Amino acid sequence: MSGSSQYEAGVCNIGGSERRRRRRYAAVAVAVAIVYLVVVLVSSLPTLLLVGLFVPLAIGFEMALQARQAFCASLALSGEYAFDDERRQVADPDARRTDRAAGLKFTVLGIAGGAVTTTLVYGIVTLL
Repeated sequence: MSGSSQYEAGVCNIGGSERRRRRRYAAVAVAVAIVYLVVVLVSSLPTLLLVGLFVPLAIGFEMALQARQAFCASLALSGEYAFDDERRQVADPDARRTDRAAGLKFTVLGIAGGAVTTTLVYGIVTLL
C-alpha cells in the first residue's frame, strides 16, 4: 500500500513529504557511491577500498525502499508515524511491535542490497 496517506501498523507510517525526503537521501547516497567508485578506480588506491561502497549503497537501498513503501524504519523504532509534516505517537503496543518488525525488515533489506551490490561491483572490477 505504497500510496496510502493513513497510518497502518507495519505497512505505512509516512506521508508524501517524508517519502520525497527519503528519495532525496537515496539519490544522494547513490551519488556518493558513484563518486567513491570513480575515485577508487581512477586513483592508485587499492581495489579493496571498494568495500567502502557498502555504506552509501546500503543507505541508498534502504531509503529508496522506505520511500517506495511509505514506511520509515527509524520512526517505527521510535514508536512514531509522520503525515502532513507532523509526527504522532503510536499508542497501541501491538502496533509498535509490528512497526519495529517491519522497520527491522527494511533495514535488513537495505543491508542486503548494499552487500550484494558491493560484492558485484568488487567482483567485476577485480575481474577486469
